[in-house]
Amino acid sequence: MKKQIIIASIFFTTALFMASCRNNTNEKSNENTTEEVKTAMYQCPMKCEGEKMYEEQGTCPVCKMDLELVSKENEHKHHNH
Repeated sequence: MKKQIIIASIFFTTALFMASCRNNTNEKSNENTTEEVKTAMYQCPMKCEGEKMYEEQGTCPVCKMDLELVSKENEHKHHNH
């Protein structure tokens, strides 16, 4: 009986620990997603307006195509530094 209580306690403690770690990871993931949304830029895939970018997803006013998400890495791809 004593052995069963110890095993149940260990199992419960492990489950509690794993659940608390998972919640912290999700909160950090949500913070990163929110940050990405704040810095997201959209651009026409046909570049009808050159390098013009928009802060919100939508359609190009010239060709009416859906604007595509542009990553920060692609934003400076023409620079040599």
